[in-house]
Amino acid sequence: MKITHVLPTICLTAFATLVNAEAVNPLNGTWEWVNIKNSCVETYIFGVENSAHITSGEETSKAQYEISEKPSEKGFYAVSLKILVDEGGKDCGESMENNSGEVYKKFVMFHPSGQQYVSCDTEDIKDCVGPFKRIQ
Repeated sequence: MKITHVLPTICLTAFATLVNAEAVNPLNGTWEWVNIKNSCVETYIFGVENSAHITSGEETSKAQYEISEKPSEKGFYAVSLKILVDEGGKDCGESMENNSGEVYKKFVMFHPSGQQYVSCDTEDIKDCVGPFKRIQ
């Protein structure tokens, strides 16, 4: 077998692996967080088409999100979450406010297992809540 035939095959395989690795969205799935102040449960379902469904206490919302392709040098992914429709109810922060149209900018850092993350206001672990645990 000539090396000229093997090399292109190896390159194509490596490229396909790289493309597939970049296409993985670590936020995709169902996550749960429990507010330790009041034992209220929040559930986030992040879909593959950047859709999200959020339940916070009695409140449910439909949202759209974007996540950076890779983490920053500090290990945080940038996430933008826009609430499309807030269907009402008291949330885990004990608010009844309608958040439709609100945009939230967060930074998330995943545990090496990929089964937990923290959500932060800045790229500083001191500004975080969590852990959010993968339940599906």
